[in-house]
Amino acid sequence: MSERNRKTKVKEKAENLADKLNQVPSEDADESMTEKTNADNPEHNQLLNEANVKLKEQIEKDHERREEIKEGYSQLFDQWESDEFAPSDFKIDIPIDSLEARVGYSSLIRQLHDSFCRTAAFYRSDSGGSLSVAEAREQAFHRCENTEEAKKIFSQVMSYPYANISFNSLHSLYGYAPRVAERVWERIKGEGRAEFESGHLAANTMFPVHYMKDAWNIAKYLGLRESFISEWQPRGGIELSLIDMLAQAFFQWQYWLEETVKRSETEPRREHHEYAEWKHRKQELHKKSWGEGYWFPPYVHEQAAIEHAVQMADGFNRMFMRTLRQLRDLRRYSLVTINNPNQVNIANDGGQQVNISNSDNDDTNKKITK
Repeated sequence: MSERNRKTKVKEKAENLADKLNQVPSEDADESMTEKTNADNPEHNQLLNEANVKLKEQIEKDHERREEIKEGYSQLFDQWESDEFAPSDFKIDIPIDSLEARVGYSSLIRQLHDSFCRTAAFYRSDSGGSLSVAEAREQAFHRCENTEEAKKIFSQVMSYPYANISFNSLHSLYGYAPRVAERVWERIKGEGRAEFESGHLAANTMFPVHYMKDAWNIAKYLGLRESFISEWQPRGGIELSLIDMLAQAFFQWQYWLEETVKRSETEPRREHHEYAEWKHRKQELHKKSWGEGYWFPPYVHEQAAIEHAVQMADGFNRMFMRTLRQLRDLRRYSLVTINNPNQVNIANDGGQQVNISNSDNDDTNKKITK
């Protein structure tokens, strides 16, 4: 076969292959292919139908559940809006002629005001678009227009974790339903108190970076804290905060004590000699790579590193002992409360003892002894 004939046949084959690849199947061909596949695999077709039925049932159940939750939030909104509610900080005495006396005095109002000012200042800045004062105010605050919109925002807020609820949402809700917004704010504050009392607030402070927040680190801190609580039985938030300070100081002391042992008993990580030579050559070639200044910051040598770790460990040890003394003194000098006494013996500085029984008005129940 000549070279020309061979090229012609190759070209024909290539054109036929291209025609087949470019051919778009019609809908009838797709349906016939599907029917043929289903007919050839009846078991597969049955399984596929069952899966579709289950998926539809699950979608319907999820939709019904969302509707139930939405209805529950709607009823809760109506209840909170109709019931009288006054936050605890409403009872604070304030001047009658003050602005807070006119608009209401509560921590939520102050926080909403600060949030509004920050948001308006952002829209006034270059990053926010350099809007005018009126435009910035309009962007910073949106008041719910009707009950339906307020219930929608309320449902969204209640579905969020408390840590993710923003003041913007509360601000929009407060403009139409202030009682509901105040109750949501009270719930957020209650959750914040539970975060403190459970120890997770202090634990998150001890492990601020995400890779530190593993289960073992958090469990070690909470276990130590619970051990201190079991021994001291703290009474109220002040003693509980001192327990947190004790646990945090103990953890920091442990860390720096370990660093002291590492720096004094083990080899430090040093620069590889080839990297040090390369860095030296780069500095010689690019002398302008350093910024302006008159001196180079010194490196911490081995002895200084060890002394630094010892000082840090000693500092946290002192902090631990100082907090422990404060907790002890708080118990020692706190007021004594006597519940339902039958008879109490009280001695003043002069040594005179007064026996007081239940009936203080009965002279026969009082006896003074030297």
